[in-house]
Amino acid sequence: MSLKYDNIFSVGLEDKPEEALELQTRSDLMLVLRNIIAEKEWPQKVASKQLGLTQPQVSDLVNGRIEKFRSDRLLKCLGQLGFVLRPKYEEQTLRVDVVKHKVA
Repeated sequence: MSLKYDNIFSVGLEDKPEEALELQTRSDLMLVLRNIIAEKEWPQKVASKQLGLTQPQVSDLVNGRIEKFRSDRLLKCLGQLGFVLRPKYEEQTLRVDVVKHKVA
C-alpha cells in the first residue's frame, strides 16, 4: 500500500487543512528564495542586503527553518528582488502570475 499526499504537511494535520496549506506555501516560497540565492551565488551577507533580512535570518531561510518565517515576510523578500505576485480569478479558476518589476 502506498500513500499519496498533495501536501506533505497534511500528514498529521488532516484536521487542520488551512495550517497545512500555510506551511506548504511558506515552504514553496522559502525554496524559491533559497534557489535564487544559490543561483546568484550570494554569500549570506550579500543575500541579507538584497532580501532586507539579517544574516542570521538568511541562515534560517537557507536552512529551511520554516517556523521562523511568515508568508508575508517571504513575499516581501521576493518583492525586494523585484518580483510581485498577481493573482487572477476568472471562470472559476485562480491563477497566480509572477511578474518582474523594477525595484526602486
